[in-house]
Amino acid sequence: MSDCCIDAADGVVLCPRCATPGPVVGPAPVRAHRPTAPEGSWRHCPNLACDAVFFLHTDVVDESEVITQVGGKALAQPIPVCFCFAHTKADIGIDVAANGGTSTIKTAVKAAVAEGLCACEHLNPSESCCLPDVHRAVKDAQHLLRESVAGG
Repeated sequence: MSDCCIDAADGVVLCPRCATPGPVVGPAPVRAHRPTAPEGSWRHCPNLACDAVFFLHTDVVDESEVITQVGGKALAQPIPVCFCFAHTKADIGIDVAANGGTSTIKTAVKAAVAEGLCACEHLNPSESCCLPDVHRAVKDAQHLLRESVAGG
């Protein structure tokens, strides 16, 4: 690793843009925004004044690259239901409608959480797991689907 991103005083890895330490989130949440992100200990920059969202050494994914909000950043992007994997309420609605009332997104998120591939405590502003939010979004989408079938 390049020494540019390490605070020599205590070995803490710092954002290469603002020198703020960030928690490790791993590559899975980053790949929701940059599918070609390499393996490694990707970190999230929590500094709201910095445009870096994720960083690995000097490689940075900034606010212009993310497809949804991540934590409190990229506020102009759609608000996700799942901050780790960038799924929005609209995505879940489309998924439920396309799959006869079931959600492949919910299944995939549950599997990723079970494998430890999420970073909700760092990326979700509530600092809690998004699965209850995903479940509510699926239930809402199922309700809308039933109403549209009944009315149509």
